[in-house]
Order: sequence, then C-alpha cells, then structure tokens
Amino acid sequence: MFAPFCSPHYHEKMMISPQRRKSPPNAASATQWQKPVLISIGALILITLTNYISIAKYISSQQMTPNQNEEKELMHSNYLSSSSSTSRLVRKANSLTSYWWPSPEDGGIVAKLHKVQNPTNCSSPSTKFFVLRSLRKNEEDTRGLTAWAHSGSSHLLHALTDGDKFHEFGSRILITDDLLWPMAKGCANGPETRECYFQPLTSCTLFDVDTLHTSEKAAELKEASDEYDRNIRTLYSARKAWFRITGKKYSWTGLSGGDVDHSSIHMVAATLAYYLRPQPYLRDEIDKRLRQALPADIDPDRTIGVPIRRSDKCYGHAIEGSAKGELDCPSLDVYLNGVKQFLDFDPLVENVIITSEDKAACDEFVVLMKNELPQLRIILNVGDVQQGTGSGSKLEAYVEAASNADVVASALTSMHMHLRARYFVITSLSTWTSTIAVMARAYGFASQVYVHDIGRNHNTFSSFARKGCDPVHGEKN
Repeated sequence: MFAPFCSPHYHEKMMISPQRRKSPPNAASATQWQKPVLISIGALILITLTNYISIAKYISSQQMTPNQNEEKELMHSNYLSSSSSTSRLVRKANSLTSYWWPSPEDGGIVAKLHKVQNPTNCSSPSTKFFVLRSLRKNEEDTRGLTAWAHSGSSHLLHALTDGDKFHEFGSRILITDDLLWPMAKGCANGPETRECYFQPLTSCTLFDVDTLHTSEKAAELKEASDEYDRNIRTLYSARKAWFRITGKKYSWTGLSGGDVDHSSIHMVAATLAYYLRPQPYLRDEIDKRLRQALPADIDPDRTIGVPIRRSDKCYGHAIEGSAKGELDCPSLDVYLNGVKQFLDFDPLVENVIITSEDKAACDEFVVLMKNELPQLRIILNVGDVQQGTGSGSKLEAYVEAASNADVVASALTSMHMHLRARYFVITSLSTWTSTIAVMARAYGFASQVYVHDIGRNHNTFSSFARKGCDPVHGEKN
C-alpha cells in the first residue's frame, strides 16, 4: 500500500547488474567506511580510559588518610596563594576552616606598611628610626596580648607619620628593643621577645640604630606626647604603657583626601594585622587548631560570636600577678539575652562561637545555651588552655603543664575563630573583645558585622568595635 522510501539514485541502484553487485569494492569505497569506524572505535577507547582514570582517582581520594588529605589541601592552598591576584582572593574563600590572615601579598595598607618598614638601605643616614622600648619594669608587664598589640600598632602609626609631621619629615622605621617580654619567657622557637611568636616588623636591626646617650643622633621621649626634634635620626619611645594618638593616620600613604575621605578603622585594623603576623610555626599551630574546632559547613553569616572576657578583667578579682579589674562584669544571663536579641533579629542563625580565658564562665555559659537555645550549634576552641587571666606576666603559672606558647596559640586561635562570625556580644571595655570586633569588621568572613556591647567603653577604639566608625559627638537620638 505504501510506496517504499527512496533515497537519491534508488532506482539506479536497483538496476545494478548481478555481476557488478558481486564484484569486490574498490580502495576508495573501502576507505570511506573504514575511517568512520576507526574514529568511532578510538573515541570509545578514549572515553572508557578517561572514565577509568576518574574512578581510580575517586577511589584513591576516598582512601587517603586524614594527614594526606590535609597535605593535599595545604598544597592546593599554597598553589592558590602563589599564583595570580585572583587566586589570592580565592585563598581566603578556601580558608574558611583553616588559617588565613592579611599579608603583604594581598596588597592594600598591609603591603604599603611592609614596603615602608623594609627600606633598601637600613644604614643610610636618611633612614630614621623609632625604637619601641619595653616598660621600665618589663618583667612585670601585665598587659594582655591585644592591649600590648594595640600599643604596638599605635607606635607604628606614630613612626609612619613621625608624630603627625609626615609632610615635613617623612616616616620612621618602627623597631622593637630586645628586652624580655613576659609572654615569651622560655621561648623554644626564638628570642624571649615579640619575635618569639611574631614576624619582625622590619628587616633592619638594632645595629642600624643610633645608641642612646652616646650619639648626638639619638633622643628619647619621657612622655609619649612630648614634642621632639624630627631631624634626630633615632628616636626612643617613652618606657610607659601609653602612646601618642595619631591624628593624620593616612598622611604617609600618598592617598589624597587623607583621613577625611578614608576609613580610620581599616588603618587601625591593618596596623594590628601587620603587628600580629605570626611566625611560620605559630601559623601552622593556629591552622591545626582551627581545622579541629571549625565545622566544615560553618556559615559565617549565620554565626554569633561570644568572646567572654572575665577573670582578672572584673572588679574585685584576687588573681595574683594580673592587672587590676576595670569592669563590673555582666552576668552570663546578659550575654544570653544578647544572643537571643540577635536570634530574634535573624532567625536563620545556626551557630554560636563561645570562647573565654575563664573556664568556669565558659562552661557555665555552654550549659545555659544548651538549656535555653538548644537549636543553636555551639562551637568551642578545641584544646583551649583557658588560663584564667588575660594578663601576660605569669601565664605559665596559672595552668599546670601549659606553656606561654600554648596560651598565645590558644588565644590567637580564638581570635581567628571569631573572624567567622557576623554577630557579636562583647564588652568593649575589654581591648580583647573590641579587637576581635574590629578585625572581624575589616577582615572577617561574614558579609556584614553587628555588635551588641554589654560593657561599654567610650573611646574611639570601642566605637570602631561597635559601629565601625569614629564616635559621633553630641546628643543621642
């Protein structure tokens, strides 16, 4: 009923004689069918081989030990950090549960700092220095880690601007003395100074500076706010805890607009970041601790940070060797109410990072959280020393078998953990918790930062912590 489908020349093919149909194909016609067949077979072999290699790699990766997996991740991270600028951006994104800290390789203010602090010729008469000296009774220095670092970063700004006179006199190189720093007592990885834990501020050495009292090119400050001859090649800081407040923080950068057009908090955060760049061994230790503490699926935008500062920070403490208390420490219920406030504001919150140098307070707050807000996942600093003080003069005496290095690594791990949070409950009277909030604002992993301050201080740094900008003077709304 139906006519057969006819290809071109169909009837012509049907008319071919039997003799022609039986004759062998010629070479040209053989080539026409052999090539497609060979290509198809080759493609099939290639696809099969590719699939086999992929399966083998997957099986091999599943059989890797944890250490091998860590090595693979570190190799990948090192590759990213050493390639293009785009890869440096990816490096931070890939370090959510491992070590990351601002570095000169990232550019920006930290890179500019590094360049100024490392001149081509340290011995040149035109290279000027600012020597940051230890306190007069350096072995009794009770300042905590961030109070000490805040002083260092403030002296760094003094050096960079030469006491707010950069446009007339240029910058100085900040360099520290070589006296004992109590937190570095018994250092197994370097001198018993800042450089036990942190990278040198400069490639210059104390051999490059002019000696005080024996050279006309050297002078010292009695008080941090004293005026001085800016032509002096080497200036020595006052041997006191306080520091000069720098007004023109951006004058040394070459950026037009200065402090009017640029963010003060980013400058302060950058000087702290530069001052607290850890030595390689400490960086590795922080990395190891972060990998143990942070869950792989943590979402910074859905995380609250609660750095509880108590112990010797509270009025009336009896901790020997610590600084005097300076805060009427809020009850843990006040911290809990702060967490609840953020949870009401953002019901998507999933995690709360809880850290404290005070073990009893930390343990009690964890129980309170589990009873009151069981839906939140609690993230703790695994292996936290919790030495029971924030003071630096006798750290090794507070926890049995804990070294100063353990305490420093533990504390810095807590700070790094909180960079993975968006919401914070802090007491800004504590330099420790304020520094955490400031660094989270400038370098944290969350898209925004909000701070609830339950122990207020009223200075510029606490305002940076609370709102990310200078305090506004005048009446409150």
